[in-house]
Amino acid sequence: MRANSQISIRHEGDIAIFDITGYLTDASESTLTEAYAEDAVQGAGKLLLNFERRSFITSSGFGEIIKLLWRIRDRGQVLRVAHPSNQVRNIFNTIGLSQSIGVFASEAAALEDF
Repeated sequence: MRANSQISIRHEGDIAIFDITGYLTDASESTLTEAYAEDAVQGAGKLLLNFERRSFITSSGFGEIIKLLWRIRDRGQVLRVAHPSNQVRNIFNTIGLSQSIGVFASEAAALEDF
């Protein structure tokens, strides 16, 4: 059985870092929406989705990331992704999301790119 996604948020300066554990799916929409709705996240200029904790993204999970990207852009925020698996990185490249979202092998590289 797939583990439901869990998101914890930490901040580094004006960057809100979403540490995501488990599978990001369409069922994760409320978890992602609630995390994004936090006041401290709304005030952050930059957001980082960190998939270091054995996370995976289903096709519907990519849809949730695209919805989040639209909200972020409407607010003038910037989004980056860190630690995707090779398979997930290939999907980001294939569907063209890596053109809109910086995708990085490490959190340090993503933070440096902001």
